[in-house]
Amino acid sequence: MKKTIFLLAMCFLAVIHLPAQESQRESDLKVMTFNVRFDNPGDGINAWEHRIPLAEKYISKVAPDIIGIQESLHHQNTDMIKIMPGYQYIGTGRDDGRQGGEYSPIFFRSDRFELLGYGQFWLSDTPDVPGSIGWEAVLPRVVAWARLKDGESGLDLYVFNTHFSHVSDLARRKSMEFMSEQIRKIAGDHRVIVTGDFNITRGSELYDDMLAHFYRNNRLQNAELISRTPAVGAESTFNAFREKVAARVIDYIFVSDHFRVAAYQVDRFKQDGVFISDHWPVWARVVITE
Repeated sequence: MKKTIFLLAMCFLAVIHLPAQESQRESDLKVMTFNVRFDNPGDGINAWEHRIPLAEKYISKVAPDIIGIQESLHHQNTDMIKIMPGYQYIGTGRDDGRQGGEYSPIFFRSDRFELLGYGQFWLSDTPDVPGSIGWEAVLPRVVAWARLKDGESGLDLYVFNTHFSHVSDLARRKSMEFMSEQIRKIAGDHRVIVTGDFNITRGSELYDDMLAHFYRNNRLQNAELISRTPAVGAESTFNAFREKVAARVIDYIFVSDHFRVAAYQVDRFKQDGVFISDHWPVWARVVITE
């Protein structure tokens, strides 16, 4: 009888211990989306060479685990790797699938994540053709993706990063719909984070359609809207290198319902009259769960 009671007690302890084991299968990570502005010497005081120290200072301070970058040229990626020790990136130039033209790379901490897979597709009717231009866009547009295993939780996730057309609502709508299809095809029902400069203004009809489409097809939500603490500085993400400009939000972070969003912030970072970029960096602190 005593032996039976002992065994039952041990079973009970094992059962009540399970939630503690489950809680270990989650961890915080900080995700950023950041249009760094391509290296344009015509930007004067805000040219890339003057902004590199700001980027180094800011990224070192915020210490994101994953960054979706937009507009970077190959040498800018090289510069960022130099000022961001411990990171690596995936992605290629949109013009030729090698080093030509702007990138939409995904940077991540190599000491935390193991790269399980990666790829890139063009937002066009020929997504595997480098340099292809879709619909009414006037430039090639790409989506880079990576599958990462988080060393802290042991869980893996997909990250997709993009930069939509700046000239056409049709191109942006078709890009959103096609990207959604590709996310479904590549990641299925897995954990997904999406970062990007979508050039879709918050509050527009297309923005509402994007929210509905991403949620219906991919269970993705705008991290700002589900943050458990009030979003900070989220009135605008675009500044055009000017002190006063009409508020406009076009940069977003989306997460699937495998994540909780603990915080969301847009940082207006400049120093001695130099802007970090013509977009403000946006970050979210999310909890990845099993």
